Amino acid sequence: MNTKIEKIANRVLQGKGISCDEAHFLMGISGNEIYDLLYWANRIRYNSFKNVISLCSIISARQGSCPEDCRFCSQSSRYQTDISNFPLVEKEQIAGAVERGKKYKSNCVGVVTSGYSLDGSDDFDRICEDAYELSKKDGPPIHTSIGTITSKMAKKLVSSGVEMINHNLETSEAYYPNICTTHTYKDRVETIKVAKEAGLKICSGGIFGVGESAEDRLDLAFRLKELDVDAIPLNFLSPVKGTPSSLESPLEPMEILKIIAVFRHIFPDKELKVAGGREENLRDVQSWMFYAGANSTMIGDYLTTRGKAPVDDLQMIKDLGLIYEGRDGQNP
Repeated sequence: MNTKIEKIANRVLQGKGISCDEAHFLMGISGNEIYDLLYWANRIRYNSFKNVISLCSIISARQGSCPEDCRFCSQSSRYQTDISNFPLVEKEQIAGAVERGKKYKSNCVGVVTSGYSLDGSDDFDRICEDAYELSKKDGPPIHTSIGTITSKMAKKLVSSGVEMINHNLETSEAYYPNICTTHTYKDRVETIKVAKEAGLKICSGGIFGVGESAEDRLDLAFRLKELDVDAIPLNFLSPVKGTPSSLESPLEPMEILKIIAVFRHIFPDKELKVAGGREENLRDVQSWMFYAGANSTMIGDYLTTRGKAPVDDLQMIKDLGLIYEGRDGQNP
């Protein structure tokens, strides 16, 4: 057992946090010592969450035709991809997603739309109306991922029963211009700030495998820590033909597990969610994401790619001796 990893982890378990230098040391771990890192990440996860795993699901509610140039995104109109484009779906489709979420023990259902913002659009009003109506029913709550929002929009989301928004920072501020040039890092940070001020919880993380360095990964982590977000989704690039990022080399499974484990050391008591790209990139070691410190994952399909069959994910969690707990608090 690497005694330095053990020392750092014990300090985290004692509530003393982790320094930037210590995080850099952990991110540089390689070879068999990665298993030591995973062991302690699992201990930290268990210390905060015991054996309970939370699940979330999403619906692609408005897809494609996005003018932004995020180089990994299949929904950008600047790239030639095979995805379908469609306007905002009807309330019945969102209600159907909520019902599926309830069936598969999701703690929430995220309504996700393409584009920079819904500010001033009828789509925003419709989503708020749908969220308000559906919040009165017996099912997981509606969360949103609708691009940048203003203070006025944030307050309306709260009054509509929305309790959390997703708005990823994606990467470090220094590396961000390498993956997007049509809006700024500051825009993303500002959305998080106005949402928090309005009383919304924040789900914000990033994407890995887009050419970023270890330094970029840690800069992202500590910026999220500074912003005190509530949940951190970790996405791993699934290259889409036609996008600039399709030329990137995929991350190795052990590198992904190391990223998860280091983030758990930095965020000992926050929801750490493994999301997009886990099936393709982790392959046969998907279940290890929990041993690496994750206490949450997405279930079902993603925006433009298919996920594992939900029943298979639920079985995986049960086989590990873990518990998935729906919004209603009922265990399987």
